Amino acid sequence: MDYYRLENNREEICELLKERRKLLKGLLRDMEKNYWEHPGGMIRTSQCKKTNQYYWREKAGERWKYLPKKQRKIAEQIVNSEYQSELKQQIETELKETERWLQKGIPGSMEALFERMSDARRNLVHRMIMSEEEFVQSFLAEEYESSHVFEENKQYKTSQGEYVRSKAEWMIAERLFHFGIPYQYEFPIVLKGYGNVRPDFRCLNVRRREVILWEHQGKMGDELYAGAAIRKIQAYEENGFLAGKNLILTEESSDSPLIPKVVDRWIDRMLV
Repeated sequence: MDYYRLENNREEICELLKERRKLLKGLLRDMEKNYWEHPGGMIRTSQCKKTNQYYWREKAGERWKYLPKKQRKIAEQIVNSEYQSELKQQIETELKETERWLQKGIPGSMEALFERMSDARRNLVHRMIMSEEEFVQSFLAEEYESSHVFEENKQYKTSQGEYVRSKAEWMIAERLFHFGIPYQYEFPIVLKGYGNVRPDFRCLNVRRREVILWEHQGKMGDELYAGAAIRKIQAYEENGFLAGKNLILTEESSDSPLIPKVVDRWIDRMLV
């Protein structure tokens, strides 16, 4: 899994480098539009009573000439011209390195290595890196027995074909399906110090290749239910499942139902 986190970091780095490349090219264009022509000669500076003084000479070996304020434009031209020249060199060097990295460090290039092999070679290779599609299939292929607790309450059929227990769960399942998020309903896990639990949805962030659990608390207006829900959330936290990191928590009560906008925000933040 660490490899895939690194791959995601590479993808983010690529996007940042593309933005950087755009900025650098823009700077080069700006320099062309605001070009400072070098008038010739050299500039030396000194300070006298905290006042900057500028001296100019046309050729090496000649005496330095003090530039009064009315001739300060010569110093300004030379300094800016030299600054632009050095800056241009640095930008061009950075652009060259950026282009090279983007060409060689494109995310997915290691997965493509296997795809370019002949069938005969593929048959012999022990793959170390799965493609995105294979990773999703591996996630969905994990077998588990469906929960039969309160089976009669599963009245809402989702687009994926399973039956869920509430309209809110149905809404979450439909939005996950709409956004193409792979998920499993009530996949069993063990929380140390608490026992077996079945989070409403076990989801996969395909881009990050990370599993995210989704717990919906549907009766938070019920004092006993709310107390049990809090204890379960604490057990999740003690086992390393933290809300906003690898756990999504939604809730509702009889007078404050879950709304699609909230579901979509969580999906956008955690799963795409």
